[in-house]
Amino acid sequence: MKLQPETPWQAMRRSWNSLAADLYKTMLGLVLLTSLTVFVVLSYAWSAFLDEVQRQTQELLTAQFQLSPSQLEPLLTQARQLSETSLNVDQIRSLFVFGLVLLFTVLSLLAWWSARRFARPLTHLSAAANQLASGDFTARALLSRSLTRRSDETARLLKDFNVMAASLERLERERRYSVAAIAHELRTPVTVLRGRLEGVRDGVLPANPQELEKLIGHADLLSKLIEDLQLLSLAEAGELRLELGPVEVQDVLIRLHADHLPTAQAQGVDLLLELCAEPVRVTGDRRRLQQVVHNLLTNALRHTPPHGTVWIKLEVEAGAVHIEIHNTGTGFTAEALNRAFERFYSGPDRERGRGGSGLGLAISKSLIEVHGGSMRLFNTETGAGVQITLNPLAGDEGLPGARPRF
Repeated sequence: MKLQPETPWQAMRRSWNSLAADLYKTMLGLVLLTSLTVFVVLSYAWSAFLDEVQRQTQELLTAQFQLSPSQLEPLLTQARQLSETSLNVDQIRSLFVFGLVLLFTVLSLLAWWSARRFARPLTHLSAAANQLASGDFTARALLSRSLTRRSDETARLLKDFNVMAASLERLERERRYSVAAIAHELRTPVTVLRGRLEGVRDGVLPANPQELEKLIGHADLLSKLIEDLQLLSLAEAGELRLELGPVEVQDVLIRLHADHLPTAQAQGVDLLLELCAEPVRVTGDRRRLQQVVHNLLTNALRHTPPHGTVWIKLEVEAGAVHIEIHNTGTGFTAEALNRAFERFYSGPDRERGRGGSGLGLAISKSLIEVHGGSMRLFNTETGAGVQITLNPLAGDEGLPGARPRF
């Protein structure tokens, strides 16, 4: 639909009803009221001053020369007439009116400049908001040098809008990347599954139990990817249902340590466990917490070279439960430290075919945040590590440090 161009009358009416015009009219009214008040006050003060001068003059002349008021009145009348003749009252009145007009003009221009200066940032903000609403996430409110230095409400509003626009742009970029990555991740198992099924149909591949097992494996991979996407979406939307209850963290770590120990031994990796001397309990979903630690241990073992070491450490510090898993190896790259929690992040290991789907860390972080905790990645002198922070169950805040367990 093509919009009709504005007529001059419509443009004038829109400008008259704008915020700048409203501010200007308000300030102009204040200028008129101020000028009128100043004029009335000065007129009254000047009249009172002249009356007081005349009264004091009469009293002084009466006291000095012993003249009666009837004798002074003709003299004062004659002095007033001579003063009006010599001072040219009309000229003084004209100068006074000119001064008032000049004052009104200056104040009006100042009011117009102030209204324009106040409304300009909001005009830029409105234009940027319209761009953002139309789908242009690169839109930003224009910040002048004065606004950049200021910290008042208008400056904060424009800066906060730009921060919001930058966040929306980043989210939109991540959404597009996520959609493309999901399509890519789904395409591979579907293509392989379809190709092998066509091979069975055409007699190229035998329909024996081994081949069917491979087909089931590809279907399981596809199902696992779909389940991970659903879990991540529910966790990020805050719709994931948790079976909350007291969870003894030592028991969870001991079980997972035992489950991964054969894999570690097969790789020639030492898997060490350090636990607190006293029981540590948190409120959470035991199955989801096990899933998180399982994902992290799987990643740590995948990235640990032979004859390396993976540590699982539990400690309570400053009223928080910390679960650390770190390993010997190359550590995280600078890019991985910033992007490893993104969906389908493609690090060097995924490019070499050693990584998973790229959802493990994103799912783990979302699950921990649903529990009210946090997760961070870090590098050590010997490799990489990840730390989970949870809130302890009431009454467990003062537990001692960790002790080794093998």
